[in-house]
Amino acid sequence: MVKKIIAGQIIILAAVLTFYYWPKSQPVKPKILGPVQNIRVGNIGEYSIFNIIAKEKGYFADNGLNAQISEYPSGPAAMQDLLAGKLDVTVAADFVGVSNIFNHDQLSILSQVSQQQVFYLIGRKDKGISKPSDLKGKTIGVTRKGAGEFFLGKFLAFNNIKLGDIKIIDLPPAEMIGQLENGKIDAVVIFDPHAYNLIKKLGNEVVSWSVQGDQKTFALLYSTNPFIQTHPETIERYLQALSQAEKFTQDHPKEAQNLIGLYMHYDSNYVNHMWQAIRFQLSLDQTLLLALEEQAAWAMENKLATAKQIPNYLDHIYFPALEKAKPQAINIIH
Repeated sequence: MVKKIIAGQIIILAAVLTFYYWPKSQPVKPKILGPVQNIRVGNIGEYSIFNIIAKEKGYFADNGLNAQISEYPSGPAAMQDLLAGKLDVTVAADFVGVSNIFNHDQLSILSQVSQQQVFYLIGRKDKGISKPSDLKGKTIGVTRKGAGEFFLGKFLAFNNIKLGDIKIIDLPPAEMIGQLENGKIDAVVIFDPHAYNLIKKLGNEVVSWSVQGDQKTFALLYSTNPFIQTHPETIERYLQALSQAEKFTQDHPKEAQNLIGLYMHYDSNYVNHMWQAIRFQLSLDQTLLLALEEQAAWAMENKLATAKQIPNYLDHIYFPALEKAKPQAINIIH
């Protein structure tokens, strides 16, 4: 009889201890009804770490999603596949959206996933480049319709150089690196980790400048209206999974850094560097609208778009999914 009483007391004590000491911060897995839904996602490394974390930590699965993540070297390449129907959602910079919305009115923005200052102009000293004015007459590699093209134009204008004063070669990042290293081109506008690695590798052979000034790039999530209209619940689940990934990043930054380093095969020095240069956050901010409008005006002024007026970008933002996943992240007046 005594043994039964003691056993009962132990069970009660264990239950009490479990109640009080079980981590209160453990996320409650959402209850998903219905079949698992598929979503094809274009990712660009560290600029959209929430995709990586949601995949690795199981947040996509928790939200009833089978997410197929494809890595891309740059936003323009990912956007091309989105518009071709090979992806359902992709990450790309704000200027990538601006460049494509002129001709694709079915393109919509779901959320910002990060802001960063990571674009650099890197020039070879043996090509006579030591100061910005030396860029006149030089051949510069950049990925057209990407953020680098916009920032190159702004950097040149700030230094009183016209776009017509240089020769632009449209190249993806990997080809830019090779052609700069072997001297086929004089300079490149490229983003981290490529810029970081080039500067580290070539050292005193090159000169570099940040081409962004104090202006940040917005890494945005894009989808198409046909997919959104036929899969609204999939988009909602997707944003909910990313919101969980964002919370994990905020609560466990070191673990998040280690996870991204392993996934992307980055060393700790670069991970520390990128963590300072990139702000990871889901949001739809009023400053985004201003940036889109400025970039559209620049594209029109420089004859990169034939449109006669700036699009109304409110018509190209899909609010409901982020409103459900993280309503406090929206401060765009709409």
